Amino acid sequence: MKKKLNNILITNDDGFDAIGIKVLVEIAEKLGENIYVVSPKNNQSAKSKSITIRNKINFEKISKYNWIIDGTPTDCMIFALNHIFKSNKPDLILSGINAGSNVGDEVSYSGTVAAAWEGAVRGINSIALSQYGGDNDIYSYMNSKNNALNVINYLLDLNISIPKFYNVNFPFIFSEIIKSKDYLFTELASQKKADEIILSQDNTYFTIGRMINHNESLLNSDLESLKKNKISITPLLLNLTDNLVINNLKLS
Repeated sequence: MKKKLNNILITNDDGFDAIGIKVLVEIAEKLGENIYVVSPKNNQSAKSKSITIRNKINFEKISKYNWIIDGTPTDCMIFALNHIFKSNKPDLILSGINAGSNVGDEVSYSGTVAAAWEGAVRGINSIALSQYGGDNDIYSYMNSKNNALNVINYLLDLNISIPKFYNVNFPFIFSEIIKSKDYLFTELASQKKADEIILSQDNTYFTIGRMINHNESLLNSDLESLKKNKISITPLLLNLTDNLVINNLKLS
């Protein structure tokens, strides 16, 4: 039997009472001895890596290992890593399970991915998990509920020395266990064409509607993986430097 991790830290961007984070806690309890949950008080979707710097951030400790933070997902990680884990590090950070996919250009907006990013920056293995089609119904999370444990173990067992930062998306199918041979390592799709803007009748405000996508996407992308009902795993980089440009400048 595989030895359990000592400490796992969990957060999300859908809020402390979201179905997805409850599913993730159940999964984490099979992986670790101590499951710490530090999650936002309210839905913080699309907050990306934003932090609260000019206002106080209220928090509430509701049990030995559970805190609710009135802030963003990255606020949650900053609190957890600098207060709860100020003298040590968690063995693993899990963020999610997000209600809906986080693929392609959506990743740059995602609070779920941003929370995992904050952990990876600190040198901690971090995995963001999202359920395509996830909603307010537990049955919409059945694919991730059935497969997330195996996916996480599979990623942790990979022979990679550097801290791991992965974005995982589960397809919307009511399947049983999906074998690791059907996990697809994918690129981020580049699907965004524009955003829908909805103006008020008096032209004093607007709301942002759906993302308008291109019809085509990369064959080996995360978006295409979900269309094929496969689990998409995208390794992400922390460093946004365009080294290709730097190398070309050195040669010029």
